[in-house]
Amino acid sequence: LYLDLDRFKHVNDSLGHAAGDALLREVAARIRGLLRQDGVAGRLPGDEFIVAVPLRAGEEINSLIERWQSRLMQPLQLTSTKVDLSVSMGVAMYPEDGTAMGTLLHRAEMGVHQAKAGGPGRAGFFSVELSRAAGERLALEAALREALQCGGLQLHYQPQVALATGRLYGVEALARWEHPELGSIPPSRFIPLAEECGLMGALGRWALDESCRQLAQWRRAGLVVPNMAVNLSASNFHNLELPAIVAQALETHGLQGSDLLLELTESILLDSHGAVMQTIERLHAQGVGLSMDDFGTGYSSLSYLRRLPITELKLDRSFVADLENATTARALSAAILGIGTSLGLTVIAEGVETEAQKEILKAQGYPVVQGYWFARPMPPQELPGWMAGQGMAA
Repeated sequence: LYLDLDRFKHVNDSLGHAAGDALLREVAARIRGLLRQDGVAGRLPGDEFIVAVPLRAGEEINSLIERWQSRLMQPLQLTSTKVDLSVSMGVAMYPEDGTAMGTLLHRAEMGVHQAKAGGPGRAGFFSVELSRAAGERLALEAALREALQCGGLQLHYQPQVALATGRLYGVEALARWEHPELGSIPPSRFIPLAEECGLMGALGRWALDESCRQLAQWRRAGLVVPNMAVNLSASNFHNLELPAIVAQALETHGLQGSDLLLELTESILLDSHGAVMQTIERLHAQGVGLSMDDFGTGYSSLSYLRRLPITELKLDRSFVADLENATTARALSAAILGIGTSLGLTVIAEGVETEAQKEILKAQGYPVVQGYWFARPMPPQELPGWMAGQGMAA
């Protein structure tokens, strides 16, 4: 059994390291109390424990797990605070899952990662399918590293249209990955992978440089593209070097700060990492625009809108999808537009896929929209033809 305490960092951060140490001692005592004479247990680094225990004749592994979780997850008192314990558990069986201790440890650890992916307080079993999935993930990680080094990724660009004039407001850069053997790998798969394996810094630098290079190239060709929006992750904003990276990309390609918009999500604003606010303020000082993406789906704290140098709000596509059928969606989209307008922000509706949605947003007064109704994300060489087809002069 591979045991991992859920939210242990939260206890350390909120109650202090002495409370965290007391929690570890209590868990160790509970494990010792559950052990039989022929079992063995130990603590791994951090908040992880490992247990080797034989099953009695006729005993089911599920009943053993239930007994352990019931005991381990009983609340405990730390200083003056009652703490609800949650423990994730990975299980590997001898000899089915391996006969060497190292193999069993590794496979029990794979089981606990599987358990935590489903939520706290769960148990995960090693399986051949799990091993295959882990192997595929490692292969995909290696392929992503190679793609970043060798130019295997591309940016596609989705136009944003000003409803009142029909002119191009800007474009949003979206990463795409077409692997020669694995085929098309969606961002919903490779972006989280980049986060997990520490590649978001490299991915962010590449996206910034490539999008700035492309914007400069379009302008040299006489194409009027007012600005470029680029998505960055929370880990990118943790990096105090981000403003310098942005400044370098702009200078290299002869652009101004106002040519670039960086999209961030509400989750970034709730991050306790001290560098985030400092990074945002420095970017604003450089004249770089900041856009809050997916607005309305997270905490949507109005105090953040008041404090932060945001220049844009993006109405999440989930509201747009319900505009035709739900009065609440229409009421919320109108309210979000009112909030943004009163704060002097440009409000963009994304995910517009039907003419009816476009007309509702236009009637409500939305200034800018984007979505499949106007254009899907496209390779850079297709944008001039699309603009010509829309009557947008070069």
